[in-house]
Amino acid sequence: MLRPSADRGSRVVVFPHAGAGAQRYASVLAGLPETVEVVGVTLPGRERRASLAPRTTLAAAVPGIRRELSALDPAPTVFYGHSLGGLLALAVADAGGHCDGLVVSCSQPGAHSRPRPQLPGTAAELAEILASHRLPADALHDPSLSPARRILAHDLALARDALRAVEPLRLTVPVTALAGTDDPLVPPDALPLWARFTSGPFRCRFARGGHFFPFTPYGQGVLLEELLASLTAAHTGALAH
Repeated sequence: MLRPSADRGSRVVVFPHAGAGAQRYASVLAGLPETVEVVGVTLPGRERRASLAPRTTLAAAVPGIRRELSALDPAPTVFYGHSLGGLLALAVADAGGHCDGLVVSCSQPGAHSRPRPQLPGTAAELAEILASHRLPADALHDPSLSPARRILAHDLALARDALRAVEPLRLTVPVTALAGTDDPLVPPDALPLWARFTSGPFRCRFARGGHFFPFTPYGQGVLLEELLASLTAAHTGALAH
């Protein structure tokens, strides 16, 4: 729990980016109203779950997250995920996690949004991904790596799997996709592809900045504005039912 709310009216569930823990988002989301409960998803291998082995596939990561979220009291809920977190949020929502709206930032909309790798699904492909983050090809098994670098390596392997695994997923809830104008990982023509993951309302928005624009004062404002809009829609939908 990043921020409990005694007078909870709604909830935001945060799915962090590769190599990060949910605590990184506490200050980013501090501007949400006090009636919004903020829950952080903590993947194995970090923070309060540091003693558990990291997950490298979506199939291994999703069930534990879903079980943990199912223990929460019912409330209008918006999932928010940044980068890898966007893919995780999509998968958990599809798996039956209570989600009334999805907001993603700087998240690649599946494998079809990326140039097809020469050797998809191979160790060579993973080695290339790891190298792009200055990690050795054997980073998943290198005991000399720092804990932070080890977590990043496993999260990159998880992201590689998630990009393909989310392709068939389809939601019915509203989806909002955000990206920075200078983000090389999510170019302008890729962001609208998030629309195919829902039969519900969809909108996309570009914000000034790069891959981590939500962590700037301006970007934080954009993110909070979109989360509040999604929360309002979720709350209105809950009252209608």
